[in-house]
Amino acid sequence: MSASWRASIQLQERKEEPMSSYILDKAYSIEEATGVGAYRVVIQGANAGEALLPAAANDASILGVTVHSQSRQGGHVAVRKAGIARVVAAGAIALGDAVNVADATGQVKTVSEALGTLVNILGFAETAAAAAGDVIEVFISMHTRTQP
Repeated sequence: MSASWRASIQLQERKEEPMSSYILDKAYSIEEATGVGAYRVVIQGANAGEALLPAAANDASILGVTVHSQSRQGGHVAVRKAGIARVVAAGAIALGDAVNVADATGQVKTVSEALGTLVNILGFAETAAAAAGDVIEVFISMHTRTQP
């Protein structure tokens, strides 16, 4: 077996972590008294450059997803605004599902609002979640639509 072929087989057998894929991260000041955790959806705060956790499920004014945690109020956190983000799931989510804000903790869920409801979509699941607390990857494609 030639050395080049051996190297080729070794490359094929190597198990590597997928590469991160992002387009835009932006720093925001966190206005939550206790800060925010990593991989949480945040919404626009009262002023430009400020971010908060959502008030409830399907909250509007989504800024993006926190890339890391920030434990203190007024501290800054990187928010992924475009690309693929890691996000905490509130329950089972299937690959490809449209996801939106699940609750006031900034987790996501499969879109499940009633017929005719205006839905604020964060994006689409690139990986699946089996249970609450799983971290999934979401292709960010923020938009609204009326639930069919």
